[in-house]
Amino acid sequence: MGKKFKSLYPEYYDEFKCIGGSCEDSCCVGWDIDIDKITFRKYYKVQDSEMKRMFQKNVHNNEESFSDDVDYGKVKLKSDKRCPFLDCDNYCVIHSKLGEDYLSNVCTCFPRITNLVDGCYERSLDVACPEAARILLLKEDGIKFKESEEVIGKHIISNQVDTKAKELKNSLAKYFKEIREVSIKIIQNRNLDLSERLYILGEFINGLEDESESNFNNISKFIKNYDINTAEGFYEKNSLYFMLQIDFFKKMISLLNVDKEVDSALFKEYTKQIIKSFNLDKEEVEPRKYIKIFEEYNKKYMDEYTYIFENYLVNFIYNNMFPFNEKESIFDGYIMLLMRYSFMRFYLVGKYIEERKDSKEDIVRFIQIFSKTIEHHRSYLTKSMRHIKEKEFNNIEFAKTLL
Repeated sequence: MGKKFKSLYPEYYDEFKCIGGSCEDSCCVGWDIDIDKITFRKYYKVQDSEMKRMFQKNVHNNEESFSDDVDYGKVKLKSDKRCPFLDCDNYCVIHSKLGEDYLSNVCTCFPRITNLVDGCYERSLDVACPEAARILLLKEDGIKFKESEEVIGKHIISNQVDTKAKELKNSLAKYFKEIREVSIKIIQNRNLDLSERLYILGEFINGLEDESESNFNNISKFIKNYDINTAEGFYEKNSLYFMLQIDFFKKMISLLNVDKEVDSALFKEYTKQIIKSFNLDKEEVEPRKYIKIFEEYNKKYMDEYTYIFENYLVNFIYNNMFPFNEKESIFDGYIMLLMRYSFMRFYLVGKYIEERKDSKEDIVRFIQIFSKTIEHHRSYLTKSMRHIKEKEFNNIEFAKTLL
């Protein structure tokens, strides 16, 4: 039995089991498939002649590799972006013929995410997987966490931080765990509307940056005493913000370049639908008439299924090292989280305009497709952050318009 390590994870984590060919989507379609060095070498030593030929034909060295443990090699995808090792029933022939030990690190681990924080292995699931999305997003009582000591099997460290490191002595990252804990408490505070929670989160992150610049030694006290129920300049809903969102997300869709840079046929259909719904292909968009639709959708579905969006946000905050997931500032991390949430709602409202109905199952399915498309896009999030900074939208006033 291997050595046990301290582990932190959401309670939902143990519920996940890959459903293989029964999955309505596939992590083996549309994505690059990376092969670590150890697995790569095992492929060229197999005795099975048929599998040996398949490996020689479809697995090659990756000249742009960044880690031997992740992408030493790559699988050459078929013209339809399917992995050549998928059979007609969407099952992996490597797994069925050679066993799980012959799967690469990436193929074994997804959708499991592992971060290392102060020596503790923090594990979670990626909502880009349909089964993972159903399990974690549909927790009506919210996401709860637990600690244990366990043997950590095959894994890839996505992010790691040692908050006691000397180089972080004068950095907000020194307080990473405390900041994340308060952030999650804010988002899970069901005494408030979700928009109010998101606004307070922005005030908290903004306050942290201000405090770090004026009196860094006061950071610990600021975090400890922060009131998660209210904030100065409290957010008030303004329906006119929906008008501003339409103009902003029209630009966000153009940056996404769906026709050329997105493989998901379903996401392309979603995009065509909302372009039609909001008349985004017209020179002049008349957003005022959509205010009633936004309010109607919020009342019918956002309010009833708030827990789905809360769970998405909490899971993102936990497994993406929020708010340190953007390079330049923690407020950038907040703005990009808010952009994701608001962009999802924009798509859902656009779908509602056409279909006049929605359900928790359809919302979860959309969030999964959205996450798989947006979070794993090669350049979209970088282009989005650049646009936001160029327009000087990285501030709390702009954040209000996205709520």
